[in-house]
Amino acid sequence: MHRPHRHPPPDGERERLHSASMTGRKEQRLVKRTIDATVDECVAVAIDIASYPDWAEGVASAEIIQINSDGLVRNAKFTAAAFGRVVSYELLYETQHLPHQISWTLVRGDIVQTISGSYGFSPSLDEPGQTDVIYQLEVELVIPVPGFVRRRAEDLLMRTALERFSTEVARRARVAAEKSEADFDFYTRGGSGSME
Repeated sequence: MHRPHRHPPPDGERERLHSASMTGRKEQRLVKRTIDATVDECVAVAIDIASYPDWAEGVASAEIIQINSDGLVRNAKFTAAAFGRVVSYELLYETQHLPHQISWTLVRGDIVQTISGSYGFSPSLDEPGQTDVIYQLEVELVIPVPGFVRRRAEDLLMRTALERFSTEVARRARVAAEKSEADFDFYTRGGSGSME
């Protein structure tokens, strides 16, 4: 039986949401999207923790408090909105698997019991020049939240987070392209600008 060909969305991005059962009542939630950018362009946004308040949904502040010997983030403190509340927490980052993955786990938080997650990056096999990004997240508050409420909130949070991430990657790529074009015009004019 012939199946109609399914075209990708106009922006070249695909998104899928999965959940996998873990021990107890915890679940690992993940979203996958193909982004029209290189792995390096995606990684540059993921590791720029200090810029998260500028683009990440709900993040009010982000402060790097410790870096590794390679200059990448080790520990960072955040204030953010989650599940209708304002939460403060510190995360420990694992960056040794970059450029393939950056992950984080909770060090301490006020009303947060669990935060763990990761961004995974790999060149897309279906879309040359693009990157498959897998975003995983698990959040659990000290204050009890019904399971279905938590899952719906996580789904919305993750979809929004990856959408904002994709938008920021595209914005930076556009700025870099415009700068490159401007530099090219400058040097082809002999570095003296317009003579008009």
